[in-house]
Amino acid sequence: MSSNEARRSRLIPCVCIDLVFNGWDTIKAIDAVAAAGISAIEFWGWRGRDIDALAERARHHHLQIAAMSLDPAIRLLDGDAVAQFLESISESLTVARQIGCRRLVVHVQPVPMGSGPRRFPDPAQDSVLRTQRRNIAAALKKAAPLAEASGVVLMLEPLNTLVDHRGYCLSCSGDGAEVLREVDSTAVKLLFDVYHMQISEGNLINSITANADLLAHLHIADVPGRHEPGTGEINFLNVLTAARSAGYDGCVGMELIPTGDPLAAIRSTARMIELANGGSAESARS
Repeated sequence: MSSNEARRSRLIPCVCIDLVFNGWDTIKAIDAVAAAGISAIEFWGWRGRDIDALAERARHHHLQIAAMSLDPAIRLLDGDAVAQFLESISESLTVARQIGCRRLVVHVQPVPMGSGPRRFPDPAQDSVLRTQRRNIAAALKKAAPLAEASGVVLMLEPLNTLVDHRGYCLSCSGDGAEVLREVDSTAVKLLFDVYHMQISEGNLINSITANADLLAHLHIADVPGRHEPGTGEINFLNVLTAARSAGYDGCVGMELIPTGDPLAAIRSTARMIELANGGSAESARS
């Protein structure tokens, strides 16, 4: 990527209102994001929400609704639930179009909660895992034309199994990339969650740059604790600068648990993102 292209690429701060503002009224959370000067929001499942009120409040503040989750998540590992998956895709795409959301987060099964042991490669399980990945790819291939017709990108998200999601099938970015290269659709991409992948595999910069052509969205939170950048072990300025230099041009979703005031957490994170965009420390403080 040339230096001119790097300058044109821009990382856009985005806030996951469900985690950052956990326990808040949705409308008040959207107001807080706007008050912090951030231009994009995302959220998890859409069922059970007053989705019209959410969309209207976002429009009121000229906020982009950057992403939401496929609802409900369907188990794709066994190859026997494709019809249910396509139904969920169709319903969620309808809602996405209704509210102007252009990205839909896809998990390959209902997301389990809780920590688990570190998993090492097991040759005895390799064929099972490969079959599961083929089933995931087959389902996404059938969903891709629906997404393409809707102008919405489906984003496959690997998750960590050590701390948060014991038993989840897809825990490494490389496995996700393997699935997506088999699907081979511009409407099916990768959500790279820096927090999850630091726990699962580390090697963040190499993994991001190796799969830059597949990236549709980034999530960030520090390790340990899933708090705002600067509280843990990740050098986010280096990671995000590398992502931008590799060609990533899009949202950086703050899917994090604030250590204190949520507004302070998202403002400090937005300043760090501005530094990764090539801004000066003075402009980032403003």
